[in-house]
Amino acid sequence: MTPKRAWIALGAGAAAIVVYYLIPSREQSGLYFLIGVASVAGLFIGIRRNVAAEQQLAWYVFTAGIALEVAGDFVGTIVYELGLNREPPVPGVDDAFYLAGYPFLVVAAFMLVQRLRRVRAGAVLDSLIVFLAVGLVQWVYFIDPYNHDGLTHTAERVVSQAYPAMDAFLLVAVGQLLMRYVRNVSFAALIGGIALLIAADEVFAVGNAGYAGIKWVDALFLGSYVLLAFTALHPSVEEIRPSEEGTARLAIARLALLGGALLTAPSVLLAEKAAGHRVHLSIGIFGLLVAAAVLLRIVGVVRDVEGAHLSEQRARRESETAQQLLSVQNRRLRELDTLKDEFLSSVSHELRTPLTSIQGYVELLREDEGNSMKRGYLDIIERNSERLLGLVADVLFAARVLEGQLRFEFQPVDVATLVHQAVEDAQPRANSAGIELVSHDGSVPEVEGEPQRLGQLLDNLVSNAIKFTPKGGRVDVRTSAADGFVRIEVSDTGLGMSEEDRSHLFERFFRSQTALERQIQGTGLGLYISRAIVEAHGGRIGVTSVEGEGTTFLVELPVLA
Repeated sequence: MTPKRAWIALGAGAAAIVVYYLIPSREQSGLYFLIGVASVAGLFIGIRRNVAAEQQLAWYVFTAGIALEVAGDFVGTIVYELGLNREPPVPGVDDAFYLAGYPFLVVAAFMLVQRLRRVRAGAVLDSLIVFLAVGLVQWVYFIDPYNHDGLTHTAERVVSQAYPAMDAFLLVAVGQLLMRYVRNVSFAALIGGIALLIAADEVFAVGNAGYAGIKWVDALFLGSYVLLAFTALHPSVEEIRPSEEGTARLAIARLALLGGALLTAPSVLLAEKAAGHRVHLSIGIFGLLVAAAVLLRIVGVVRDVEGAHLSEQRARRESETAQQLLSVQNRRLRELDTLKDEFLSSVSHELRTPLTSIQGYVELLREDEGNSMKRGYLDIIERNSERLLGLVADVLFAARVLEGQLRFEFQPVDVATLVHQAVEDAQPRANSAGIELVSHDGSVPEVEGEPQRLGQLLDNLVSNAIKFTPKGGRVDVRTSAADGFVRIEVSDTGLGMSEEDRSHLFERFFRSQTALERQIQGTGLGLYISRAIVEAHGGRIGVTSVEGEGTTFLVELPVLA
């Protein structure tokens, strides 16, 4: 049901209450009962439509309590007032239904409270304190007076005292809901409906000498029915939930309620003395019980605070120990990382000399070798030695980046020429891989940089695009100028990459999941070196990619001033 329909139902209920006071007394009895039946129907429909299945039991128990109240109305209004044309006796069958409904309402309220993960000892004490305070007020003003009003029948006295006694339990349940639940429209209607029911009972108890003089109290009973039906019909009933904050500490509302409970006995005592009534022994008894319960609650709070303080100290010590261990581990990791870099740098330096010698001797052997097969073997040796030398150069360059020892000899550079050369050099690889490599040369300003390193940057980006583009794909290289920067864009229709891979793409030795799965050759240093070159030239590099569609690298270098 939509909120609008729920509000319409509330308005209809309010209108029915107004009509109730405009019609003759005999017709009032029938309308009173019909409003009660509509309330039960509204509760049932709202629960079915708006409350989750696992939470419906408490609400059905609550509806059963209201249904019993309406059954009492049926006996009192339909059977006696309309059928027998007289007021029902006290005690009567209607009282049996009324009093039977209260336990259902109280149990349902506490079932809602127990939706919290666990019941805390402090919450139990809070309930006891509130119950004692409410019990004192009920006893002094609503229960004990029946012992002195001249009622001759014990059954009549017991029934009359049972109503305020039941109200005491219901008030405790409402107090727990107020302290523990998040407020919303349905929650406010629920509390309002129960409050009207309790208020009507209390007024009825005070005016027990004659019902005719307090006929207006029917508005409270009927208003309770209307509000409780609105509670279930409004969609916000699904959002009524316990407030975890309210169970973890003494919130302001809880402190106010406990403070009020502690002041109940002195306040009642002063009121009774001011009215010239006799002083009840019960005031002292209830006052002592409330004070003892509050003292226990305070002791529990102090104990909880001390426990929290000890837990905090323990957690702080554990945190400090963990931080120390983490610091030691980080220091060891940094030492190992430094040793690794030193080892790689040392090995790279040692490899460069023999690789250079191998290449030199391969060239000498090729000059004197006439056998074409053997010359092919020498070509393989040369290609692999060149590949190893390129790897050694990348490792040494990465080591210099880490040590901050990069040195560049800047000069005016024609980017368009470098792009043309890079595409021309990569064309044989693209052709052999069945990939279309296209250069979109544009007239762009010169930049200040080192041609060799910028050429290395372009070779890395273009070769990467070719490696990750399947046969039949396309690689485009474009140059343009905008906002004081020369832009170099290398895009492909290749495999693309995930968001996770993109976030680590420029890290040292990083290999994407696609490269690992397809066993694409590489060291994971090319893009790390590319970013270092771009940043050393005062530029920036970025990447966009869609898995299965392709990748685009964008390099921006500042124009020569």
